[in-house]
Amino acid sequence: MQQEDDLRALESIVQFTRGLGVFFLVLNAYWFCYEWWADCVLTHAIADRILLNIQQATGLFSRSVITKLCAFLFLALGCYGTKSVRNGKVSQQHIAWAACIGFPLFFLNDFLLILPVANGLRVGSYILTLAAGYLCLLAAGVWLRRLLKQPLANDPFNDDNESFFQEERYLCNEYSVNLPTRYRYKSQWRRGWINVINPFRATLILGTPGSGKSYAVLNNYIKQHIEKGFSMLVYDYKFDDLTRIAYNHLLRHLDRYAVKPKFCIINFDDPRRSNRCNPIDARFMDDISDAYESAYVTLLNLNKTWVDKQGDFFTDSAVILLAAIIWYLKIYDNGRYCTFPHAIEFLCQPLDKIFPILSSYPELENYLSPFVDAWKSNAQDQLQGTGGIGENSPFAHDLSAALLGAYGQ
Repeated sequence: MQQEDDLRALESIVQFTRGLGVFFLVLNAYWFCYEWWADCVLTHAIADRILLNIQQATGLFSRSVITKLCAFLFLALGCYGTKSVRNGKVSQQHIAWAACIGFPLFFLNDFLLILPVANGLRVGSYILTLAAGYLCLLAAGVWLRRLLKQPLANDPFNDDNESFFQEERYLCNEYSVNLPTRYRYKSQWRRGWINVINPFRATLILGTPGSGKSYAVLNNYIKQHIEKGFSMLVYDYKFDDLTRIAYNHLLRHLDRYAVKPKFCIINFDDPRRSNRCNPIDARFMDDISDAYESAYVTLLNLNKTWVDKQGDFFTDSAVILLAAIIWYLKIYDNGRYCTFPHAIEFLCQPLDKIFPILSSYPELENYLSPFVDAWKSNAQDQLQGTGGIGENSPFAHDLSAALLGAYGQ
């Protein structure tokens, strides 16, 4: 509370000193432009007598520069008492320009009173330059106060001491991504570049939601790589924010591609706005391990609880059986029927049709040997009772229903 009272008292003193400065300006204009004020009948006998007494006692109005110096002195005291306010937009150049304009207008305008022109024009130009010079000096003083080195008032976060010279070169190659920057160094704002010379080494972007990660980095990655003729896979978590940027930028830079690219969208939430694709396309599988990976990822996504059951007999059996079916569809008729609907239809067939077909292929015979041995040893009923892989087992129905449901969406 005491500190607030002190601040109010300081502000009152500052305002009083500035008022004294303005008062001396009024006295200067009144005394040295007295003839014009008298013609306009704007003088007063009491005021004239008081000023004459002051002049006889002190000689204050002997020369115009004396009252101007008094006004300037109180102006300086008022600026020094002004509370500092952090302002990065004001620089030393601003202060220099304001002072260079203010001093001539304020101190060197006496010649205007002796110009051979009308009295009103002389007085008007003198008062106008006097006021303009005073305002310029006031601005220079306030700005200079803001730049005074006060660690707790001017630079509370120690920005000036912790700033450093950053990269300002634009380093570009056929793969690079160049992000423009703006930083403060030695009390000046400068422009620089963040040059990602080799983006193939991966880039990690950290930031809170809404901090501008997409705007400052991701959008530049998308735009600049499209401009350089790259193909890309964009994961648009907030569809269709990044999708619109990529699509519109691609339309404007199709000339950068030797072969005109296609723009495709995979949208699992809204298939009406999605292109169709086949996740188990035969062209994408070169080995049976690829089929196993496809089956593994598919089943664990359809049933999240299986993630905690990895290594379980029934979980692994389901993955192996679906992998064998996918690989069979891949090698049959050059993969013409290697799709999820055909895999579901094949899975729903009786086991006495499935196993003879699958085991007829050497690459699948060893893969399915546990299933075929159990089937041939008449253990099918036992496997059905434990939730095995029988044609009427819960596994067969759940797996086919899950695949049908996922494909139908």
